[in-house]
Amino acid sequence: MIKTELGTLRRSHYSNELNSLMDGSEVTVMGWILTVRGHGNISFVTLRDKNGDIPIVAKKGDCPDELREKLSVLKAHSSIAVVGKVKSSEKAPTGFEIIPTDLRVFSDVEKIPPFEPLAKTVKNIDTRLEVRPIDLRRKTLQHIFNVRSDVLKSIRDYFYKEEFTEINTPKMIATATEGGAALFAIFYYNKEAFLAQSPQLYKEQLTMSFEKVFEIGPIFRAEPSRTNRHLAEAISIDLEEAFVDYNDVMNRIENIIKISLNSVIDYAKNNPDAEFVIPQIPDSIPRYSYDDLVEKMQKAGAKTEWGDDLYPSNLKKNRCRRILFYQRLAFRS
Repeated sequence: MIKTELGTLRRSHYSNELNSLMDGSEVTVMGWILTVRGHGNISFVTLRDKNGDIPIVAKKGDCPDELREKLSVLKAHSSIAVVGKVKSSEKAPTGFEIIPTDLRVFSDVEKIPPFEPLAKTVKNIDTRLEVRPIDLRRKTLQHIFNVRSDVLKSIRDYFYKEEFTEINTPKMIATATEGGAALFAIFYYNKEAFLAQSPQLYKEQLTMSFEKVFEIGPIFRAEPSRTNRHLAEAISIDLEEAFVDYNDVMNRIENIIKISLNSVIDYAKNNPDAEFVIPQIPDSIPRYSYDDLVEKMQKAGAKTEWGDDLYPSNLKKNRCRRILFYQRLAFRS
């Protein structure tokens, strides 16, 4: 009888902790079935956990018949645990395989999802969102989430190294932070409130005692725009520092951009299947005054006057393209 409860069973190793040098060792692995292939008296199962894939080989005579037969009929995405012994194998891509001795089936899939986790692209976004957990098992998306996590960690490490204090400010507020034209209004205990556009007002107060604070959290802006520079909801990296000027702030932003790019580069080196295009990191990011930019845009043929906003359409003109690139990086950071 194949058990279906976790009970006292616990994982002993993740996929990246297994290797051929563990030949003969008993391990317990858990995850979701990626593929199942049967060839007569032998079944090949690929199990995927959060770190990678694990080859399971159930062969008649090497494992209980009931276990082998159950593995052979399981469908992709079934959630299981396998207890078995590591066997060194030159044929296996990982250099080893697991010979199962015990099996737990936590979730036995009955209906096959509309796409495979090995697929690099799935065109229909509605289909993807209907089975989002399956969609997120695709390596392409996992790389995006993992590299994002690495970038945020590197930014946090930078702030902690520079002795900033991490804060968490309210996201439901009574008044506007940056004007009332782009506010999401909500009801809060029968009173009108708004989703926070920025932690700015709180940061300013906190610097009066902590001097250096930062927050990584959501902001909300009800802006009727579809450009890549305006989002209804975004994750903002905010910093506030006492006894500095705008040059010091630009130094911080430059450091954050470089740290972020280096984090992506390091991830790409360790994950060659992650197809990231990495721009070259300059020694220093060029800085321009507002007067310089207006002059450059005018010389490039843009119809702009002193006092106008720095519209992306104007910054795209000739030499201003590089300025737009770094401005976008700073905005996204």
